[in-house]
Amino acid sequence: MSLRSIARRFAWVPTCVALAACADLTVPNNNNPDRLRATSTPGDVQALIASTFQRWWPNVYSTTPTVMFGAMGYEFSTPFLCFAGQPMEQEPRPAWNNSSAFTNANVASTTWLNFYGVISLANDGLQALDRGVNIGTNGADNARARAFAKFMQGVAHGYLALMYDKAVIIDEHADVDTLATPTYSPYPEVMAAAITMLKASIAISDTATFTLPTVGWVPGLALTNKDLSRLSHTFIARFETYVARSATERAAVNWADVITQVDAGITADFAPIGAPSVLSDSYKQVAARVRTISGDYMRPGGWLVGPADSTDGWKNWVATPVANRVAFQLRTKDRRIVGAAGPTAPGTYMAYDPNISFFNPTRGTYLQSFYYYLRYGAGQSFQNGPLVAIGRTELDMLKAEALIRLNRATEAVPLINKTRVANGKLPALDVNGPTDEAGCVPRKTTGACGSLWDALRYEKRIEGAGVDGQVAYWDSRGWNTLAVNSFIQFPIPGRELEIQRLPIYTYGGGGPGSAPAPTWDKCPASVTLARCS
Repeated sequence: MSLRSIARRFAWVPTCVALAACADLTVPNNNNPDRLRATSTPGDVQALIASTFQRWWPNVYSTTPTVMFGAMGYEFSTPFLCFAGQPMEQEPRPAWNNSSAFTNANVASTTWLNFYGVISLANDGLQALDRGVNIGTNGADNARARAFAKFMQGVAHGYLALMYDKAVIIDEHADVDTLATPTYSPYPEVMAAAITMLKASIAISDTATFTLPTVGWVPGLALTNKDLSRLSHTFIARFETYVARSATERAAVNWADVITQVDAGITADFAPIGAPSVLSDSYKQVAARVRTISGDYMRPGGWLVGPADSTDGWKNWVATPVANRVAFQLRTKDRRIVGAAGPTAPGTYMAYDPNISFFNPTRGTYLQSFYYYLRYGAGQSFQNGPLVAIGRTELDMLKAEALIRLNRATEAVPLINKTRVANGKLPALDVNGPTDEAGCVPRKTTGACGSLWDALRYEKRIEGAGVDGQVAYWDSRGWNTLAVNSFIQFPIPGRELEIQRLPIYTYGGGGPGSAPAPTWDKCPASVTLARCS
């Protein structure tokens, strides 16, 4: 889509403002009386701004593009072609097909358009406030609306920077209707703009007093101004870390500021409340899907559960050529994967089922797994009750990574032990890593007991599985554990390039923007720890 199209306005029928889902392809006009009329009513402006969260949500907590990113990040594997999951987890890894005719072109193009839809709605609301529209008595609710709009404006730009090599920065001061040619800024500039927008939201939230209604904003959560400020800090910590395209860029992250942002961030899981036709998490739904077979859409793969294996099952699997790998049974002390009664007893997050008949072997036996997921999403839980979107454990692990990289590893130990001991029922580790050599978790690909760095990565992956598969991909490219030749970012979508009459280009498959060979067992160059290679 062109800039004028992606920034186009949505249907301005008041009853549909919060749930607008499809594009009006008419090029807008700033003097359009319908648009101005629709954003001159305080109630409509508030509903417009409130709707941005529910418009953003499905692009992160649904099947597209999360199934694909989760598969590429070795969180789950799937034999199915939909959502570009299986096509992009193939090994050897192909380049991203950036043709607008590609069956799964929407994974990139629709996501791009939807983020700009969020930005457009937030900008229109902010422009209405700038024109003098007052929400509440004498504008009593203006600060709430402005803080939330800047928050969503920043979050949407941040996700563009995470996913795409370039994007167009559009805030409420941009006159998109007079721009003939869009300016595509490189992802570091887009991320810098996103963080500036989030800091603007924080500045408002830290000086105003308000509470978001539980309906129409963040479903089920009565976030106060302090809560919104903490959520903004949380996204800054994540964005600063996950924007890295390589191990080199990850090492160069401002880790001291990540700690600052984490410490100012959420103190408990961020979990909006799901309800049918209001908010659901389709990623959790397909992760835990049960028809005639448990976990019959996708399953935790060998790279996720394998490091917990106390036998040679995973070691041998890794050493086998990719095309010849098959599912293996593991034995582990981690009670999230296997119960205390034995290797086939269910764990608290995953369970064992040897029925893998739904995995078509012609699409790669290396994708097959005996383990299915049951922590979140089973039954109707994907659309009822709390839907964990950002776990406090994710922030603990971000802080632990920062501490290790800043050579303060002893401070990271209690953060890693939190869930390791309480949820995994594993022995506490120390700065040298796991202390129980005989059945240690995690192990390196060689079978040797892992380091503190290995334990950090393992803990984050096990605790994060099924929450947000995109994080697995962001971490994998920053830790250099993506499969070789995986694409490291989306190009500008082919449809956009066609409209702008620009050359089609892409990444991955051994060409530009391809991940290097992974270094699973290697610690960052600046990190000095026991058992680090």
